[in-house]
Amino acid sequence: MNRSVISLGLTSIIFVALQLDIVSPLRVGGVVIMVIWLWPVAVGLTATRLEALFSGAFTGLLFDAHAATPLGLTGAIGVILGLIASRLGQEGIGDLDSAAWWVMPSLAAGAGFSAPLFFALGGTLYGNLHFWRANLGVMMVVNAVAFFVLVRPLARLARRVSSNALSSLR
Repeated sequence: MNRSVISLGLTSIIFVALQLDIVSPLRVGGVVIMVIWLWPVAVGLTATRLEALFSGAFTGLLFDAHAATPLGLTGAIGVILGLIASRLGQEGIGDLDSAAWWVMPSLAAGAGFSAPLFFALGGTLYGNLHFWRANLGVMMVVNAVAFFVLVRPLARLARRVSSNALSSLR
């Protein structure tokens, strides 16, 4: 098994625990900041596509197993976010070192803004219409602001635990 998969898996478990025990009870504007959706974005911008897809699916499935969400929906959103971010990361658009300081946070803010909408659309496919609630717009804005602020430290962490960092240490 690849060392980066193990380290990304362990880090994903830690993020799910942080989300469930610390972040979810702290509501900002009445909504939850979803750091488990930010993690695949940070991995996608700094690591490989496979690592971004793995972290999005694994983190989402672990979260869905412990929360009252349809199983697989959070993982599907994580995969979509990781896929988009990894494509931008491969193009060097959101590069941590060479892009302008505001590019990566802006990309993450876009992900934070769109992820709750993707979640509500996906919930509709599951037959759950209660994801379309009055505070969906607030959730989109709060997550966008939180993703803008938190993405750079998480991207540094993602780069450390990914295979890119492990191969550079050898």
